[in-house]
Amino acid sequence: MHSDGTAGDGSGDVPGMVIAHRYRLEKPLGRSGMGVVWEALDTSLDRKVAVKGLLYPGMAPVTRAQWVSRARREAQAIARIEHRNVVAVHDVIEDGEQVWIVMELLNSRSLADLLSEQQQLTVPHTARIGLQVLRGLKAVHEAGVVHRDVKPHNILFRPDGRALLMDFGIATFEGAVQVTRTHELIGTAQYLAPELLGPAPDGSRAATAASDLWTLGITLYEMVEGRRPFEGLTDLEVLVAVRESPVPPMKYAGPLSPLIEALLRKDPARRPDAAEAEQLLQAVTLDSLALDTAVGPGPGPGPVPGHAAGAGAGAGAGTAARTAGAGAGATAGDPPGPGSGRTPGAGRREEGARRRGDRWKVPVAVVCTALLAGGAWLVWGRPDTSGGKGGEASDAAGGGERYRDTDDTLQIGVKTDQPGLSVRLGTTDKYRGFEPDLAKAIGTRMGYPEKNIEFVPVTTGDRDDQLITGQVDLVIATYSIDEKRNKDEEVDFVGPYYTPMMALLVKNQRYKDLDDLQDSPTSEVCTARNSTYDGDWFKKYRLTPKKNLPGTYEKCISALEDRRTRMDAVATDDVIAEGYAHSHPGWKTLRVSRDPEGYGVALKRSDDKSTRLLKRDVCRALSGVMAKPSTGKSQYETLYDRHLKPILGRSAPDAPDLTQCGGQR
Repeated sequence: MHSDGTAGDGSGDVPGMVIAHRYRLEKPLGRSGMGVVWEALDTSLDRKVAVKGLLYPGMAPVTRAQWVSRARREAQAIARIEHRNVVAVHDVIEDGEQVWIVMELLNSRSLADLLSEQQQLTVPHTARIGLQVLRGLKAVHEAGVVHRDVKPHNILFRPDGRALLMDFGIATFEGAVQVTRTHELIGTAQYLAPELLGPAPDGSRAATAASDLWTLGITLYEMVEGRRPFEGLTDLEVLVAVRESPVPPMKYAGPLSPLIEALLRKDPARRPDAAEAEQLLQAVTLDSLALDTAVGPGPGPGPVPGHAAGAGAGAGAGTAARTAGAGAGATAGDPPGPGSGRTPGAGRREEGARRRGDRWKVPVAVVCTALLAGGAWLVWGRPDTSGGKGGEASDAAGGGERYRDTDDTLQIGVKTDQPGLSVRLGTTDKYRGFEPDLAKAIGTRMGYPEKNIEFVPVTTGDRDDQLITGQVDLVIATYSIDEKRNKDEEVDFVGPYYTPMMALLVKNQRYKDLDDLQDSPTSEVCTARNSTYDGDWFKKYRLTPKKNLPGTYEKCISALEDRRTRMDAVATDDVIAEGYAHSHPGWKTLRVSRDPEGYGVALKRSDDKSTRLLKRDVCRALSGVMAKPSTGKSQYETLYDRHLKPILGRSAPDAPDLTQCGGQR
């Protein structure tokens, strides 16, 4: 990088240098797979980001020229990945002889930090982290990308406990060679798949989706057993063990043992694909859903410095995570089902799939039977040393008590004015949309007849008050579980049940993109009072909020319809914006960024027994709605297809992991 603001090869970068006249390097965060990761300032949007070069600094000029085009294609493929369990990529830049990837900066703790503190995790805790990482990997593979470095240092936790896969510094397309410098392996020895250690017939070391599933298996083993399966005094000894030694016996993995053993088969064609792995992880997760806490570590004394997306920094100190104790299993009648989706490339391993066939299906059947039989495996022969306490939800799980027995009527707050999501039919007490139908599905699974489920209109401005004052039992009204709300002492959440993107609703003829809107000095943007957008969001994106924000989006829409007003846009979530755009020809949605939080079912926070029963029963009901049956669609997918697919134009996403189902924040 040079003083004129253009990038160099990455080897001589210093603080203060600028990439592409936009990203100013501020401080190095760590060295990872392919070079230094920097904390940088995006001078255009005034936000901190993580910046990383994808080409090795020591690469010869001739070799570098050959790789620039390839690195650009790979980075663009990574940037197209949009998934709640994958770090967000903001930008891809080819500048000078380097290709840079710009990612969100995450001052969060990693799985490596958690393992450093606790050494090993319980089976359900491991399964829930593994399930989220696996779903992130599926999104990566569906984009045609192989991560190549899945390990605890590259798995972060957001404040809500959600696991996030990061560090694509050595990612590549499926089938690409594993060598970027002559005969040098790229990756971490303890996590490298055996097929990457010896050349294929064409002389290459091919990285595939199966290679990533091997590294996931290593990570699962390390989480539940407290050590890596293949060790040695030198990297060479480790690599020999990876290639030649059997998987050491597991003491604590319990129902995860068959999956881990299968993922660590030396022959990649004999490993289960992502769909099969998801089936077992989801079964373990659903069985412990009402008992375990959020997957990630609990909030510590403060963020660990230097953990940016892509940094791959070492373990740090912090507080222990809260993990659940043993207790009752999933609700009867809601058996865990397999996940959906298939890792790209699985079809190219059909011969191997035929060979593994029943050898894999039998362990899955055995494990699922064991899960339904009881819950002793939750701690699997060892005490929970996490330092946490059992979830509040499990405290209320004794006997056959239900919240339904404490209250004959379930009152649920919903919105009246969001097409596709929730609309009131005239002046009646009837509602149509994804959220009212989801509310009915949850209520009936809790044991309420449909006639005993009542809807109460709420707005963004008054839903908190209606909960706290007891006017409603639950609120299902595009209520985002952001960090501030999650710390609220009066409102609790179950979920998330949907994760949107942040967006702007505009008229077609006015603005073509966000930059166009930002460049308009007189532009004015409306949003609902007390929404996620009310506050610093406007400063972050250099937009001017409307004075005296209304309590509903409906009033913002009315102002946007009125040609006499100065209203230019409405800031809201993409699913809300698309609903309005669908009913207003000539309007469109500008997606701004991925919302780090999802919508949750809100309830009053309290330690009383009835509230603990309510949260437990809502968790169980929502998990049942989302559970994928062995054939056909889940109830969640059916509701999505009926209400949201027509306005969003895309199929149902994977059901989000219920990170707020554990009785503890």
